[in-house]
Amino acid sequence: MIDLFLQDHDDPSDENLEDLHIGARSLASAVVYNTDWTVETLTRQVEKGAIDLTPNFQRRDAWNKTKKSLLIESILLNFPVPPLTLAEVGDSKRFIVVDGKQRLTTLCQFFGLMPSSPNNEFRLSGLAELDEINGLNRRDIEENRPAMFRALENYTVRTNVIRGWKKDDVLYSIFLRLNSGSVKLSPQELRQALNPGPFTEWLSIYTADSAALRSIFSNTEPDFRMRDVELMIRYLAMQFFLPNYRGDLKQFLDGTARVINVSWSAYEDRISHQAALFEKAYDAVISVFGSDHAMRKWNGQKWEGRLNRAVFDIMMFYLDSDDKIARFVESGEKLVQEFKSLCDGHSGFRESIESTTKSVEAVGNRLGLWGHTLAEFGVVSEYVTLTDNGLTFRDA
Repeated sequence: MIDLFLQDHDDPSDENLEDLHIGARSLASAVVYNTDWTVETLTRQVEKGAIDLTPNFQRRDAWNKTKKSLLIESILLNFPVPPLTLAEVGDSKRFIVVDGKQRLTTLCQFFGLMPSSPNNEFRLSGLAELDEINGLNRRDIEENRPAMFRALENYTVRTNVIRGWKKDDVLYSIFLRLNSGSVKLSPQELRQALNPGPFTEWLSIYTADSAALRSIFSNTEPDFRMRDVELMIRYLAMQFFLPNYRGDLKQFLDGTARVINVSWSAYEDRISHQAALFEKAYDAVISVFGSDHAMRKWNGQKWEGRLNRAVFDIMMFYLDSDDKIARFVESGEKLVQEFKSLCDGHSGFRESIESTTKSVEAVGNRLGLWGHTLAEFGVVSEYVTLTDNGLTFRDA
């Protein structure tokens, strides 16, 4: 299946380095130490809880068994592997993984430290140089090839440890720079580690099972980049805290995670209710626009092939009740034509979904113009408007 967000590297509504406001002093406060930790040391640190791999990340496995096996083979052949980057959390002696989570996860799975993972204690496969150990797992090698097992445990992995960082933005900057290559990872992975709590746990579980998100990302498994989690927290942030948005998407999402984690008992029922509406709203947009056109931009001649996060925002935002969803579906094709007209004939709307889409003005313009359209069709009774004080609501 085609990943409809595959080409989202330049999406102007995504999080990137432009969202970070760090300052030289904050960057200078972070100290990076280089150390050589053995495979045995690394896996024991995970087993003790000193290195946090977050349990729900085990469901977001990017590598197949052959790729995992090739990492083990490279280590046994004493080939160099890319370094890990860890960040020490305060004085807790606990570390989060900034770069290298898939490699470390593979090692822990091979050593049987992730019992809830389907790849726990996986058997090696697809090896060419050491084909005689294809089909063996860690126990087999330990019992029948002890010298090889000792070589595996004693292999040293260069590990960069970041200490003394004062702002999360420092880690985000390092994370985004490390992951600026061809496969872009979502900053949500780091957000999950930096903001532990019941809401973070709920996000991991809900997004792993959401039918709407599985459809959006064309996956049968949770997205290993956590873009599904990022999309969901973005949706919830707009539903609950839109007037607080000041144009800094990263700060907006970070703040949402912190507030709801701390006040989970006050938000839990509301979040669950909103999540149920999210599924219904997605189905409604698909029914009106069709699966090939929903959440996409009309460029004047045809629908774009990939999903557009800014369009996703406006389509989902107003469908926050069963009544609104029903009226939206009833309006059907008329709304499709109105959306196309906005894309064709309103330069402000088109710009708000094409460039600088994270600014308060862009968010206000696209939500306001689409909300006004929905109001004309009786779908909503109020919609977002932009004022000198930011984003608020006005009666239709």
